[in-house]
Amino acid sequence: MASAGSRVPELAAKLYDACLTHFEADRMFFQEDLLGLGVIPTNDLALLVQCAQSLVDQKLMRLLQTKTERLAWKIIPREDAEKLQNLNPDESLVYNVIHSNGRSGVWVRAIQSRTGLHKSILDRCVKSLEGKNYIKSVHNVKYPSRKMYMLAGLAPSEDVTGGAWFTDGVMDVDFINSVAGYIEYTVSRKSWFEVPSPDHGRNKRLKTATGKSDIKEEKQYLPFAARYEGYPTVEMITSAVNESGITPVTLREESIVQLLEMLCYDKKLVALNNGQYYKAIKNPEAVKTSQARKPATVDDQADAEVMKHLPKNGMTEAPCGQCPVFNLCSPGGAVSPETCEYFDPWLSSTLGF
Repeated sequence: MASAGSRVPELAAKLYDACLTHFEADRMFFQEDLLGLGVIPTNDLALLVQCAQSLVDQKLMRLLQTKTERLAWKIIPREDAEKLQNLNPDESLVYNVIHSNGRSGVWVRAIQSRTGLHKSILDRCVKSLEGKNYIKSVHNVKYPSRKMYMLAGLAPSEDVTGGAWFTDGVMDVDFINSVAGYIEYTVSRKSWFEVPSPDHGRNKRLKTATGKSDIKEEKQYLPFAARYEGYPTVEMITSAVNESGITPVTLREESIVQLLEMLCYDKKLVALNNGQYYKAIKNPEAVKTSQARKPATVDDQADAEVMKHLPKNGMTEAPCGQCPVFNLCSPGGAVSPETCEYFDPWLSSTLGF
């Protein structure tokens, strides 16, 4: 009869296959989970530990310790195990730290802190892993000066890339304004109804290209009744934007919500029922007029001069209180107080230094 030790390789292989069948790839499991698979005879705990250690040695399992100091394991896919088998201990240590941070990436200084490796050894390991195409460097919009790494086969999360509104780590203002303008007009069309009778229209005299005057009837709009339930939802607005063809990428609801919040802050939209629906302040014609408006005229500049002398509070007077990308602003980020072009002039004009 074969001894328990001689059966470890066979049982370890069966245990691995059973884990792949019964557990999800990222599932963390404990010894009772492994015993429950029915692979280990008589639930022999000592034999289970030998089999699990054999899989850990083969890089087919990863041994973990929970916050409650319980031992746990995770399955490593065979293709990842083959990568780990080709690494030396230091490279394996660095790879595991980067792997544990998933799509968020990890700062090279954090890798050094967690591994305890000397900088020269860490640099050599990182260079080797990059050369084998196991890891890649990523640019984090929140920390542009930090050198970050993640697994080569993963796509960075939106927290790293900045989401749809950033291109190569730089905020795409034109794209933001384009999509925001489309959203305001789309919501406006569902927030106002056109008065059908031409008697309600107003005539407006326009100058044509030939210099002659022409009469154009202005459309008249009225808001819907108080109990109107046809205002667009986030899902409807997201679908309309993606079907419009104005965006080269498919935008998710989270990205659209950011623009909706910006439009609400700019007093162009109003959120109803805690953001369940959205209503436009201006009617469609007024929206089109404001979006087609030319650069500021003398009258606009005069209005702006008058606005300077109107009462203000600290929040509306400071640039931060009127900033449409306030939520993206953080020290050291792509949008930050250090790089704000409005902050220093405001301090200079307000405080005199």
